[in-house]
Amino acid sequence: MKVLWVLNMMLPDAAKALNKGTTTSGTWLLDYVNSIKADEEIELATMTYAGVDKLEVVTVDRIKHYVFPGGGKRLLISSKKTLADCRYVLDDFKPDLIHLHGTEYSMARAMVDIQPIQPVLLTIQGILTRISQEFKAGLTTREFLSAATLKQWLTLKAPIFTHQLYLKNAKRERYVLQHVKRVTGRVDWDKAVMLSINPNLQYDRLNYNVPPVFYDAEKWQISKAEPHSIYTGASKYPLKGLHMLIRALALVKLKYPDVRLYVPGNSTSYQKSNGYERYLHKLINKLGLAENVEFVGRKSSAEIVELLQKSRICVLPSAMEGASATLREAMMIGTPSICSFRGGMVDLIQDGHSGFCYDFNEYPVLADRICRLIEDDALCCKFSKNAIENAEQRHARQENYQALKNIYREMLAEK
Repeated sequence: MKVLWVLNMMLPDAAKALNKGTTTSGTWLLDYVNSIKADEEIELATMTYAGVDKLEVVTVDRIKHYVFPGGGKRLLISSKKTLADCRYVLDDFKPDLIHLHGTEYSMARAMVDIQPIQPVLLTIQGILTRISQEFKAGLTTREFLSAATLKQWLTLKAPIFTHQLYLKNAKRERYVLQHVKRVTGRVDWDKAVMLSINPNLQYDRLNYNVPPVFYDAEKWQISKAEPHSIYTGASKYPLKGLHMLIRALALVKLKYPDVRLYVPGNSTSYQKSNGYERYLHKLINKLGLAENVEFVGRKSSAEIVELLQKSRICVLPSAMEGASATLREAMMIGTPSICSFRGGMVDLIQDGHSGFCYDFNEYPVLADRICRLIEDDALCCKFSKNAIENAEQRHARQENYQALKNIYREMLAEK
């Protein structure tokens, strides 16, 4: 079967072949890619936009990659050019099935507008309809508006403009969901929100795999973890809730002055920070946490494994989240975890069994949960053991890949 993946990023193999960088998002796809490379039943092509000067078509390990010029702007702006690019790929590759990864970008809208004869499968990555509604994440209007540099205001990149972009993309997302028939998601929250937009969708639960390095990595051990250390995910905008975690950290510091928070993905320099990151730096200094928070920059999957192994706790304080990649990776390693009771994260952690949940706004409760895990070795080990069992079942790589193939087969049989 010939399958076309429509992506918002270049896969690493294509980026390497073209001598280009790629993002650290979408890493859950990589394990599926490795399975497809070894599966002669599937012939795969991918399509995306990136920072190239002209259309580049490269084949690496049996996978054909169509990389169009335009990068982020072309991903976000629907146009006749996007329609033409999609038609070009359909005519050239002649897929049997189209798999859209994500709803919010121009290619997904273009593909459904073309009304191809091939069946279309949509995999949700983050439901912007809800994310856009929670974007401010408890910040006051003054805090939200002030979280921007003059340059960001002049270049229309202040958080308020980012929020407007999310609202615009959410509108496109609803359009796409209203014009496809079959979708996959990972948690009950995905299903509930998508069916609220289009109750006629056929929904399949399809668990993501984690990046390949997590399968063979050494599991978390309490004897090797820094006693008062916390790991969290990248937080470049308010939705991820890092400001709430920082407020909780100030309370934890009253009992544990040497508590340390590791933050990957964000800028390590105040001068290079975006508006929200600058707001975080000011909040950190105001609360006397300059020695307790370390922005460690972008990290590879292997480096994230190391951070999870050495951290006592992982905290996901998002105001809204589907199936957090950071949380899934932490559970796979076995790092005792805490998440806000929002979105799909409660499908991942069972409160009191495989981790802790707390209400997003209640940062004193988050601080209390952190202190309990710092103080209770047995509870940490219990959460670690149960999280690993849960994650290994959820991310069973061959079972998940076979489930994806079965969906493909069903859709082609229906066609």
